[in-house]
Amino acid sequence: MTDAQALDIPIACTLSDPERAGRTAELETETFAAVQEISELPDGYAFRFPGDAEWLPRLAAFIAEERHCCPFFTSELVFEPAEGLIWLRLRGRQGVKAFIAEQFLAVLPAEMRPA
Repeated sequence: MTDAQALDIPIACTLSDPERAGRTAELETETFAAVQEISELPDGYAFRFPGDAEWLPRLAAFIAEERHCCPFFTSELVFEPAEGLIWLRLRGRQGVKAFIAEQFLAVLPAEMRPA
């Protein structure tokens, strides 16, 4: 996909309202409940997760699901050495960072959110 084609993808979740509500509950209790740290990026956010073996498939599944309903994201997994922590980076063009804040930071406790 070219950069020009990526700009044509609307910044909007394709899930229905009931699907989105279920997804938000799942993210809050199963995925983002394990976030240990958040780092703000110029074009998105990085979320630090435990380095336990269970998190690689869980985060890969998260990315696969998000690619379907939010195809405008650029997603990356970064692994620290020696089976250390895992960083999930969600990034994108202008407007994506605000979408991430609205959808994902909102499920985190207030003290975890960047100022």
